[in-house]
Amino acid sequence: MSKVGVEPDLEGVRLGLHRLQRLLSSRRSSSALAVAAGVDLPQQVIQVLQVLQDGEPRSVADLARLARMDAAAVSRQVRALEDHGLVRRQASPNHGRIVLIEPTEAGLTAARRLRELSNRHLTDALAGWNPEDRETLGRLLVRLVEDLQGTPHRGKSASE
Repeated sequence: MSKVGVEPDLEGVRLGLHRLQRLLSSRRSSSALAVAAGVDLPQQVIQVLQVLQDGEPRSVADLARLARMDAAAVSRQVRALEDHGLVRRQASPNHGRIVLIEPTEAGLTAARRLRELSNRHLTDALAGWNPEDRETLGRLLVRLVEDLQGTPHRGKSASE
């Protein structure tokens, strides 16, 4: 029997999304990645550092947008990254009032190591999947996210 208000064919999707969301936001999972990479940083700090892995200096506003965090939270994470010697601040050459956050060599090394280990973990987890299934999963996940972002929430209908 299906749960109230959930179509039977959506129960598996909802369960999968719920479990994926919990995994992606799990401190335990993030901590395991940090330990494996030899980077003693909390989850949100890692999230900001990974945005800087391309080496491009970015404003706090850009970091917040790319990390999907608010600017105040990113400012706190940047301070932690500075304390660890992983980023430095510099004035924007184009806008005197804007401060850019740039990864140091140590920051780039840590960000790349985190990315490499994250990729290795995903490769290991999908090792038993055939290439077509991996491609299909990637395509469907992107489609799902785009559809969820583009679909407005509806309120209760008049009959409810």
